[in-house]
Amino acid sequence: MLKHWAIAALCQACILPVLAESTPADITHLEQNWVSPHGLQTEAAASVALIPFPQQVQWHQGSLDARDKGLQLLGDASSPLLSAALADYAATTGTGTRGFLFIHCALADDALPADRAGEGYKLNINTEGVTITAATEAGLFNGFQTLRQMLATGNGTLPCCSITDWPAFRYRGYMQDCGRNFRSVERLKQEIALASTLKVNLFHWHLTDYPAWHVQCKAYPQLNSPKHRTRDLNDTYTYAQIREVMEYAAARNITVIPELDMPGHSAYFERAFGFKMHTPQGMKIVGELLDEFCSEIPAELCPVIHFGADEVRIPNAAEFVGFVSEKLMKHGRIPMQWASHRDLPVGKDSIEQRWGEGADLVAKSIPADRITRRAFDSTMGYANLFDPALLVRRYFFMRPCGATQGDDKRLGTILCIWPDGKVDNKELIPGMCNMWPGMMAMAERAWQGARADGDHFPLSMTSGSTTAGRAYSMFEQRMQKLRNTQFKAEDFPHWPESSLSWTVVSPADSKAAAGIREQVLTGKLEGLSTRTAHCANLYFRTRPDTGYLGMFPNVRPGHTTWAITTIKAEKAGKKKFMVGFDAPARSNRRWTGVPKAGEWSQCGTRIWLNGVEQKNPRTFKLAGQRNHPGNAWNFEHPLDPEEIWWIQAPIEFELQAGDNTFIIEQPYIGEHQSWGISLIPVQE
Repeated sequence: MLKHWAIAALCQACILPVLAESTPADITHLEQNWVSPHGLQTEAAASVALIPFPQQVQWHQGSLDARDKGLQLLGDASSPLLSAALADYAATTGTGTRGFLFIHCALADDALPADRAGEGYKLNINTEGVTITAATEAGLFNGFQTLRQMLATGNGTLPCCSITDWPAFRYRGYMQDCGRNFRSVERLKQEIALASTLKVNLFHWHLTDYPAWHVQCKAYPQLNSPKHRTRDLNDTYTYAQIREVMEYAAARNITVIPELDMPGHSAYFERAFGFKMHTPQGMKIVGELLDEFCSEIPAELCPVIHFGADEVRIPNAAEFVGFVSEKLMKHGRIPMQWASHRDLPVGKDSIEQRWGEGADLVAKSIPADRITRRAFDSTMGYANLFDPALLVRRYFFMRPCGATQGDDKRLGTILCIWPDGKVDNKELIPGMCNMWPGMMAMAERAWQGARADGDHFPLSMTSGSTTAGRAYSMFEQRMQKLRNTQFKAEDFPHWPESSLSWTVVSPADSKAAAGIREQVLTGKLEGLSTRTAHCANLYFRTRPDTGYLGMFPNVRPGHTTWAITTIKAEKAGKKKFMVGFDAPARSNRRWTGVPKAGEWSQCGTRIWLNGVEQKNPRTFKLAGQRNHPGNAWNFEHPLDPEEIWWIQAPIEFELQAGDNTFIIEQPYIGEHQSWGISLIPVQE
């Protein structure tokens, strides 16, 4: 069950930057002022991969052999949280064949200072055994998850260490949109169990949207009728299933916040009743729906109910918000709403979920002084919008709630996953939307906090010789180790990309491309304006729905740029790369389409390797199709895997021993294009 401290905390308690091109002096200043929340030397000395990295850790000499051993908990080990954690571990690793590793668990009120006690813990490992000490069961649970990551990535050997750890922000969450694409209960539970290993403690469950009301309705069964639905016609979560998911999550220290979106995103309601939610007849039914939901789902499992109120304009906005808020509070629930300039006004008793706020604030993460009430920060962009590298960078360098750490108003952050368009194979959603890489970056930053604003890095990455560059590179390696162990059964579309650096030729009118191409191919760059760029993914200028971000935000379509990089190979042979040239938005579908035969994109992308032009060896059944210059909201043609380059198999290039030079020519053909390049060497 949900712990009382979590309920009490809730009861107390998208900005997309448009960057002008920075001068080298500006970049140097920013690079020098970014500070890692933890010492990078301490991280470099770690023999295991931990996400989030602990607040304080000391590595000692020696190690503890845990190979092929089962785990046995001693001491204060009767917690339901520890029981669930141990069961999850055993389900994935077995019970061991060489006896047991004994873990002594101790609850102590004075284990940590009061401001760190809620989820904080101490983990000590020496050659004699393991001890986890905490003031709460949630703290013991988190200590166990750190130990579990050590077991997964340490090859059965635990380094001797002393860890004192606690979260900077009270809540670290993720959202699944099951209103547009229904997800099975079993799959949701699998994801909850994995999310808990990252110390994620909030699941925002979006249950209703334009296609359907996917919650069982006893009072008005027509809401569940297939004839009023446009997707997943026969899929409904029964109240018993909703309770099952919430109980399962609570046993893993995760609070579930269900979202019943109203009065926006409710076309199904009008189809079922013939009138809108905000009308007098509609509000009467809304009240009955909330009464039924709250009578079926106990407040102890569900202290907060999100009622959306986003992307809608109605004449009686204040009346509607007040009516719903009062109804929820009468049932002992805290109301929660989306909060931007496109939404209904937030009620005085509601928790805000901040997202897009308009062009006046798009230059930075949300400023701390903009948060004047209880709020979650979801302003760094949605998982379905960016490609894997940009999503990870955005969350890794974000400053949740614009603050170093949370408080009773700055509650934390929620990573939102909105595959708005129809998806036939729901198992592809985590890969299509970069769920696990994004969640790891979110979990790292929300747990550790951030001492400095790093918004300028994601679109124009810093060198690996800077603190920020080293921190990002080391984080990628930690992700890679967890990807290959605890997350090996999951689609995980991220590959370490910080090893590459490029020379980028400033964009030129595409009509003059032939002459510049000749200079670039012959290595005669004199007279051309160039700049150095870092990482395997380069972002020149993204679509308007991401705020025209990138290295060249003021350049318009009709220009072409070139990027040159050198990759060293120890021996001649084929090397695998992930290659892509546009990131289709999984929500509004804007992008340039599936490449034609032999081509790399529908933009005219060209690649040369050691002076020889390379053709795309991949064949597509949708070759030359799916070019979408405009928005296609609620797109009913299912997103095809061919539209997502990062869920395709790698492409092999034949490298020579020694240096290999790649040259990529990338035209900018339209503002629906996310203008950039991705050429990522795949680590074997």
